[in-house]
Amino acid sequence: MKIVHTSDWHAGRIWKGLNRLDELAACLDQIAAYVEREAVDLLLVTGDVFDSGAPAARAERLVFQFFRRVGETGAQSVVIAGNHDSPDRFEAWGTLTELIQVRAIGRPKRAQDGGVLELTTKGGERAVIAAIPFASQRWLVNAVELARGDDVAMKSYSEKLSRLIASLCQKFRSDTVNLLCLHTHLEGAIKAGSERQVHVGEDWAALPATLPANAHYIALGHLHQPQSVAAPSPAFYAGSPLQLDFGEADQEKSFVVVEAQPRPIPARIRRVPYIGGRRLLKFTGTFQELEQRAPEIKENAWLRVVVRVDQYDPELNRRVRSLLPNAVSVDQEARSPLRESAQQQRDDSYEAFHLHRYGRPPSAELMRELNALRERAEAVEGEREA
Repeated sequence: MKIVHTSDWHAGRIWKGLNRLDELAACLDQIAAYVEREAVDLLLVTGDVFDSGAPAARAERLVFQFFRRVGETGAQSVVIAGNHDSPDRFEAWGTLTELIQVRAIGRPKRAQDGGVLELTTKGGERAVIAAIPFASQRWLVNAVELARGDDVAMKSYSEKLSRLIASLCQKFRSDTVNLLCLHTHLEGAIKAGSERQVHVGEDWAALPATLPANAHYIALGHLHQPQSVAAPSPAFYAGSPLQLDFGEADQEKSFVVVEAQPRPIPARIRRVPYIGGRRLLKFTGTFQELEQRAPEIKENAWLRVVVRVDQYDPELNRRVRSLLPNAVSVDQEARSPLRESAQQQRDDSYEAFHLHRYGRPPSAELMRELNALRERAEAVEGEREA
């Protein structure tokens, strides 16, 4: 059985005033062509299909055209909702998408209510798929547990999600390809920085050790950085097709191809790089250095530009965007050592506050996070001024 795993499309996302739907369309065209060319049996999409619960019609049209094209090959698709998706909309259009061999699951369910799917491929191979869309804290943890404090609620969330996973995976059989689709954050996985932070705090994470040991493959969604996770069975985040923020600028995006058959033969897993998304690049230097590099960075990329200046230049934003129309963020940074001195003063002030309040200095990780937030706030302020 040949399987393709993709995730976190965020169709309809508006980023810095840009609608990147054309880039996503190129990536989806690549996947559809791969399904056609390689005779793929099953497509797994693990959530955040759309960027919001009420996506624009153009985004929905792109997604539905993609699934129709995949369905015409005879391949079947299983799609679960992510935290950006509307569970109600998933359940609603799922009643129609079954006509093109797409099963859409909007909410976590018991096995007998649709939480486990049994499919037979066009080649006669059988798969059992445990499908768990995004389960919010409110859905899994009751008000009493939340009122008792974060530690109790977070432990309860992890335990209940683990029991749900175990319950659904009991349906796995020795004569089928067994798959788990899950949209969540697993403890220890690497965040890209563009995910909604409220849903990826370490304390609300599921534990990799509680994942099933008898799955041929565990398809994960929610985190945008492609990565494998140390778990009892092969577990992979497909990641997003596009670099969605400058925090993902160095990531190589890819979808996952899995070839599996009933045990005892392990699945063969490999990644295929996406084609079609524009890179996100960060440039820091003087305007003269920017002019020298302009020919190599002005094409097929979105740019964040930080220009080092001796004094504030009110015309710099216009000059940079005239030179590089693909610059979506332009900031100025003083070359004077006074900037470094001011930064150190801010750090010292916060360290003194933390020591007074908590009786210990802040950790290096906390200071990095604080400075990253400060830089992001300064970048947003710079864009407003521009």
